[in-house]
Amino acid sequence: MTKNNQQSPSESVSNQHASDQLTKIRSALLALRDAVILLNQDDNVEWWNQSAQDLLSLQVGDAGKSIFDFIRVPEFRQYYQATTTTLSEGVHIESWQDPKRYLKCELTPFGDQKLLIIYDVTRLQHLEEMRRDFVANVSHELRTPLTVMMGYLENFSDQPDMPPHWRRGFELMSQQTARMNRIVNDLLLLSRIEIEETHELNYIDMTKLLTHVYDDAQAYNQAYGHIIHLQIDTYDGLYGSEMYLNSALSNLVINAIKYTPKGGNITISWTKTSEGCRFAVEDNGIGIAAEHIARLTERFYRIDKGRSRATGGTGLGLAIVKHVLYQHEASLQIESVEGVGSTFSVVFPAAYVRTASTG
Repeated sequence: MTKNNQQSPSESVSNQHASDQLTKIRSALLALRDAVILLNQDDNVEWWNQSAQDLLSLQVGDAGKSIFDFIRVPEFRQYYQATTTTLSEGVHIESWQDPKRYLKCELTPFGDQKLLIIYDVTRLQHLEEMRRDFVANVSHELRTPLTVMMGYLENFSDQPDMPPHWRRGFELMSQQTARMNRIVNDLLLLSRIEIEETHELNYIDMTKLLTHVYDDAQAYNQAYGHIIHLQIDTYDGLYGSEMYLNSALSNLVINAIKYTPKGGNITISWTKTSEGCRFAVEDNGIGIAAEHIARLTERFYRIDKGRSRATGGTGLGLAIVKHVLYQHEASLQIESVEGVGSTFSVVFPAAYVRTASTG
């Protein structure tokens, strides 16, 4: 029998194993190229690896100091405070030491402590900028030859003495060049939204804007014969970019028209919520399978390629919606059941909501 203050051989082996594992974990964290920082419940620095020491110029005497003494970027503080209440994605910030260097901070709370990991994403940021520039430049260069082609095709198609077997070919060429022109225009719009880190914000009369969206929808709806309702339950407006929001909200309405069988019902609504204001488009269309919903805002993602081409879609509409809403700190929520219908909702935070009297 062992004494109370002594460990049995098995306990000793187990404790030694745990100690060895902890040593290995600490060694691995110290060797990481990414900065790793352990914070206590008061947001003070408790432990860090070598990469964090190099990045933040930490010294032995800095233990116990606030993390905000070392990272003074406002975006980081906002992200940090939001993550302490709800888990959120990491935040990208410019290095406070080198403006040409980009960092991504990810905070993970556990118990009373938090683990902060800082990645160097400079190379990824530069690649993303190159991609945006490439898409914008190519799209811009395609515009002129497309315009010329469309002009000549239109002129030839109008010739009364054109042989019937040629006319069909010119019709197909006209359809495809028009489709390519829509893709180029959407690519240019998406590139412009991505490149513009800030845009001019003004008061938007949402009653007026949604009436305009509704009128455009009715004109587009002539070939479908849907019954479209507009329900405005609040006169609150928004603080934002009217041009971009008009494009995004119209996109959601046009999608509902496209993917609802003829003679369907579509409801456009604008309501006040506890979070801010909510725009929604509800239809009784074909619906979307659950496995596709998370990927709908990806560029060129198509559930059914044949059906998307038949409706004239470019595959960029929801990507544009996503980026416009991101600029307004709004969230897109999608609820859908195959064969029953879909509801696309946009929740605008209270910070962007304005009453007509204070707009």
